[in-house]
Amino acid sequence: MLDLILAGPGVTPDLVCDLADEFMAGEVLTRPNAARFCGLSPMTARSIARRLADDESIDVLEVKAGLSVWDFRVICLDMDGTVIQNECIDDMAALHGVGEEVSSVTRAAMEGGTKLTFAESLEKRVAFLRDAPVSVIDEALASVRLQPGAARLIDFCNAHGIRSYVLSGGFTHFTHAIATRLGMTGDFSNMLGIDAERGVLTGTVTGPAGGRILDADGKRRTLEILCHQAGATLEQAIAAGDGANDLEMIGAAALGIAYHAKPVVRAQARLAVTASGLDAITLLFIEAWR
Repeated sequence: MLDLILAGPGVTPDLVCDLADEFMAGEVLTRPNAARFCGLSPMTARSIARRLADDESIDVLEVKAGLSVWDFRVICLDMDGTVIQNECIDDMAALHGVGEEVSSVTRAAMEGGTKLTFAESLEKRVAFLRDAPVSVIDEALASVRLQPGAARLIDFCNAHGIRSYVLSGGFTHFTHAIATRLGMTGDFSNMLGIDAERGVLTGTVTGPAGGRILDADGKRRTLEILCHQAGATLEQAIAAGDGANDLEMIGAAALGIAYHAKPVVRAQARLAVTASGLDAITLLFIEAWR
């Protein structure tokens, strides 16, 4: 049996009543702009999903009946475009006067529309930041905007014993600040080269601890290690992201979610949130409705 969650501004009381009547649904749980149709047959759940397929104001999320948050131990989230609304490298580039040059490469990388690997793309973008004053980091950080619902999601995870991490192809200055601000367990990301004597960026980048750049494979492997560290398996993992370099960790986690994602990611993820905030992830679990 399945539960079908509807979330977004298009979920109205009238719509919920109409669907319940039309499909003879049993238990229906509701909250503002959301509803959970409980204990549906796969055929009924998919019929409702097809009925709403063209409505971009409603997210339709299918999970096993009574899915419990207590069955999960780890959540890993991309940062840029997922936990926050910004693309931090684009913001720094704009401050340095090379915004268009960098943002065009960023778009291609996130959409999977480049022959460059993620690492090559990142190195190409970071090279444009050579000799930018270190102050661009703090200036960009000051403009960071959390995604709607980000704090509520992490509060929910903390309340239910889920370890939460930012896994980002971005940079430690940002991921550590965001993870700390939200009360997350930790963060893993790449390191910008800095010439401390001159107070400028070197235009270089390395991975965590100066190693390989954290890319799609690195995010998946980090997810696996964090699950092992928590005494969990991938069946107890949640992952969400928006770009092509998130696909491997989304595919590896039991609950993989494309969040306001590029088409290539939405096409491959089992669950997609496009009309709601990041806290829509909490609605997957029955405890969020009690």
